[in-house]
Amino acid sequence: MRSILVFIALVALVHDASSKATNGSVRGSITLSAGGKAKSDKKGVVVYLEGVSATVTPPKKHAVIRQREKQFDPPLTIVVKGTTIDFPNEDKIFHNVFSVSRPARFDLGLYKSGTAKSVEMKRAGTVDVYCNIHPEMIAKVKVLENGFYTITGSDGSFAIDNVPAGEYPIVAWLPSGDEAKGTVTVKAGETAEVKLEVSEVAKKETHTRKDGTPYGRYK
Repeated sequence: MRSILVFIALVALVHDASSKATNGSVRGSITLSAGGKAKSDKKGVVVYLEGVSATVTPPKKHAVIRQREKQFDPPLTIVVKGTTIDFPNEDKIFHNVFSVSRPARFDLGLYKSGTAKSVEMKRAGTVDVYCNIHPEMIAKVKVLENGFYTITGSDGSFAIDNVPAGEYPIVAWLPSGDEAKGTVTVKAGETAEVKLEVSEVAKKETHTRKDGTPYGRYK
């Protein structure tokens, strides 16, 4: 099984000169289970805050999801709203990248090896990305409202710094699991502690072509 890689967009957060004095931090840990049993390796859980009123400038550098050996690389990408993602075809065959997900519906059409097409992610949410020719090609893009997010390490710990004071929903998310939600209160100059539990669900994803029909025999 391929390891899940995550693209972390570099986000410019615009704060006033006194932001460091008025902001706080969020620290915490994730408990991850699968099949009712606790897992020792808890890396790869996306933890983010909702409702933070801060100006976010999407990165000028594009995120990249490559088509390589009839797979998307990486299979999981995390970006903020407004980020552009490039989809270069590095195979020696044609691909047709598409999504019918509500946050980003697009169809890049057939394009050949050595070329690339791009999509701007304008809405927050989860975007399922497929190839209209090869059903085994599956990727997910998690589009977030702001840059207040992080990815857990192997021990399940996480930290989100420079957060404006306030009360916010906090979410722990896995592409193969359930969301865990809570609320965190951030105070100026202080660190809020949070613990969340996430369950991993083993499931095989099935999908149709962009027109809703089953895949044929094309290899």
